[in-house]
Order: sequence, then C-alpha cells, then structure tokens
Amino acid sequence: MSARATAILHPRARAGEADAPASEVTSNVLMAIVNARGVIDAGSAAPFARELASAVQAGATKVLVDLTQAGDVTTAAMNSLLAVRQRLVGRGGEVAVALPPRLERQFATLGLDRRFLLAADRAAAAQLLGLVGVSSPEAEVGALAPRHARAA
Repeated sequence: MSARATAILHPRARAGEADAPASEVTSNVLMAIVNARGVIDAGSAAPFARELASAVQAGATKVLVDLTQAGDVTTAAMNSLLAVRQRLVGRGGEVAVALPPRLERQFATLGLDRRFLLAADRAAAAQLLGLVGVSSPEAEVGALAPRHARAA
C-alpha cells in the first residue's frame, strides 16, 4: 500500500540496437481502513472525522470504514462520512462501509445506501472497492445487495 508507486520499465534491446528509452508507469491508488468501536456521537465524532480526513489527506482514493464493532452511529458520524465521500468523489474515489444489519437499516432509512458501498464485513467491502477479486459465488455472500449509487 503506497501513496504513489512508480515502476520504470526497460524493454529488452534487440541485438545491435541502442538501449531503448525507459517507460514510466504510475499508480495513485491508496487504500485506507478506518475502524470505529462503540458509540460514535457528537462527543466522539471529532476523532472519527480526523481519521477519515487524515486518510484522504494522505492520498487515499479508496476508504474502507469498518463499523462492524460500532454500537451506534449518530448523525455527527454520518456527516463525517458524507464529508469524506464528497472529497473523494471529486477525484474518482470511493468509500465502502462494513456494518452490521441494524446499522444497514439505519443507513437505508436515511438514503445513505445510495451514497456508500455497503457490506456486511471487511472482506466484502474490500471486494466492492475492487481491491480483491471474486473467486466464487460464496465469496459474494458478505456483500449486501448492490443498492449503492455512484451519484455525487
């Protein structure tokens, strides 16, 4: 996981040819995981928001937020998630949120299932972000129904 990976490719020179010029290939994909436990309310949302902002400032284009151990998520935390999503959408990034069923219902009620990639666990969230491939239909079990939208 690096903020900017660069590889210099040196094509093989044919016999009798001068050295071929090098080609440069770059990648700007950085994935960040933000974990949250307990209740995330107005009193505890600031550290959560700082972690999210820090991930984006570091150059992350894919953010996986793990709320599977969160007891409750209030509007203060949801506003933090929406703020980081807004910053990422402008540069082609995405946010996936791993959350338990009770929080999934809360996200759906508020329409946040159309703003975020939602999954039942980290592995499924990573898959939705395109960070891991699907090897079998059983691997898709952790992902929630694809009701998320890519709208800004």
